[in-house]
Amino acid sequence: MTTFSRRGLHGHVVDVLGRRIMRGELAPGDIIDPDALLTEFQVSRTVIREALKVLTTKGLVDARPRLGTFVTARERWQLLDRDVMTWRSEGMPDPLLVLELSEVRQVLEPAAARLAAVRRSDEQCAEIEAAMTALAATFESTEVTSHVAADLAFHRAILAASGNELLARFEVVLEPALHARNELAFENETTTQFLDDHRAVVTAIVTQDAEAAHTAMKLLMDQSNRDSETIVSKDPIGAALVANRKPAL
Repeated sequence: MTTFSRRGLHGHVVDVLGRRIMRGELAPGDIIDPDALLTEFQVSRTVIREALKVLTTKGLVDARPRLGTFVTARERWQLLDRDVMTWRSEGMPDPLLVLELSEVRQVLEPAAARLAAVRRSDEQCAEIEAAMTALAATFESTEVTSHVAADLAFHRAILAASGNELLARFEVVLEPALHARNELAFENETTTQFLDDHRAVVTAIVTQDAEAAHTAMKLLMDQSNRDSETIVSKDPIGAALVANRKPAL
């Protein structure tokens, strides 16, 4: 899950090209002309070459003799890379990303909550409870950024309390993707059920009830998935994605 500095000319070129690929402005198989990039960005050939190297490490572009540099097939993209996630979630979020995130969360987060109930320390309990308080404080706010940050902090604290380093690293993927989902869902979360479901998870973890923690988080993730499907379905492309995805969880 590599990342790069967005500062300077090099970072700017990488960021612009990465966004274009994620948004479909540059499609798989499209040729990228370095000379055209030189003219567009008014930078040195070295900057362009280094920018394309970064995109190559992320699986987004490749080069072949006589063909030149081209956008690779989607199956080669490093979709778990933090920058790729960010490019997919910025602006109008990728509906497939929102749906797939929901499925991944349904698989991982109930198990993480179960582990957290067994392994959490007193300090981690305090962090989870503090995150819950912060989330509740942003519930009636119209400011999306603070709500997203509080929701992320809540789920990150539970992942950390699981005592599993790999689950804790999932927050690198969760951050940009959760932001995309919450940007879409925030205006629909108008009932106290949203907070009640989160509090049930906290109570189970604090009381070390592993089964209740798993059940409460599963209910929370299942509702989150239903919300995501409803929101994504407002767009014709998203509706088609939802219709063609067979429920399996």
